[in-house]
Amino acid sequence: MIDTLNKVFLRLFTLLFTICSMLILLPTESLSATEGIDNKLINKVSQSYTKKFCNAIGFGLSKESAMDFSLAENKQVFNKKKGFNEINKESLAEEIAISVIEKCGYPINLSGEKGILEFKNYYLSKDSKI
Repeated sequence: MIDTLNKVFLRLFTLLFTICSMLILLPTESLSATEGIDNKLINKVSQSYTKKFCNAIGFGLSKESAMDFSLAENKQVFNKKKGFNEINKESLAEEIAISVIEKCGYPINLSGEKGILEFKNYYLSKDSKI
């Protein structure tokens, strides 16, 4: 009986020691809490922009007019949102470009990686003007 308990405790100790050693010795990257908040805000802004842009294209606006309208609307909606002005513009543009090309790339003759890159660059140039 005591021999069995000793074996169980030895195995538990070995398991615990192995887990602790792995956690201490293996490098782990810590995530910043603000990164999660930024990603949520980027997704929210991207979804809002995509919806406005694709609806504007559906109503017959040109790509440039839809872009101007969507940018102005999103800035007005999210301008007072905490952290909006500190968002990484590159990440936001990438997320918006992917979303727009997936949802309504066909009417504006954009598709694939080339279309995403083109829309991203166009978005960044328009955003910098506003």
